[in-house]
Amino acid sequence: MTAFAPMQLQRAVAAICPDIAKRATAAPRVREEDRLWWELSCCLLSSQVPYALAVAAADRLDGSGLLHSARADQPDLTDRLTDLLSAPLTVSGTCRRYRFPQARARQLALTRLAVSAEAGTLCALIQTAGTGEAVREWLVGNAPGIGPKQASMFVRNVGLSYELAILDRHVLNYMTALTLSPTPIRATSSLSPYLRGETALRVHADDIGVPVGLLDWAIWIVMRVAKTTQTETLAA
Repeated sequence: MTAFAPMQLQRAVAAICPDIAKRATAAPRVREEDRLWWELSCCLLSSQVPYALAVAAADRLDGSGLLHSARADQPDLTDRLTDLLSAPLTVSGTCRRYRFPQARARQLALTRLAVSAEAGTLCALIQTAGTGEAVREWLVGNAPGIGPKQASMFVRNVGLSYELAILDRHVLNYMTALTLSPTPIRATSSLSPYLRGETALRVHADDIGVPVGLLDWAIWIVMRVAKTTQTETLAA
């Protein structure tokens, strides 16, 4: 939480929403199979891991071609992904190790198998599902390690829809500060309670006049800045 008043946070969020919308409009929708897998793997790999480290891990997997070009039923796919995620990664000039190599490798291999069985490719799966909501629901139900937050992030990052909320801790703290729900919304891996939180945030987004998937982006920026400012003030 931050020491800033709720209305200060709301005004700051509303002020940057136009710039967020402009960036989103200018970004092309992702349709290439390799890029779709990069985005999906990065969403999964970033759970409980610094984003920069997840990006480095996703880049390595992308370079191997295992997720977007290897056979889905390849018997050693999990082992090969584990080897890639277990090797040291360079992040901002520093040698780092990914935190959950075996668990994430298994989840990615199972997700690759599920996508192949359902539609053949991730691109085809998205085309068949048709909507961001349908893609999110499928991923939550069929992709191990992908919860509603990660699935919503994937849908937004590939430009499929900006009508889904990414309820991370920054957004949840904002919702609590502005009492957007009668009771505090908690992070959850279950879709049903997640949708209740998303509905509460969507009402707020409608009041401001922006899609909920762009509002949460603005909230994320404002809350990170507010937290940093508060930390620096306390340390002064």
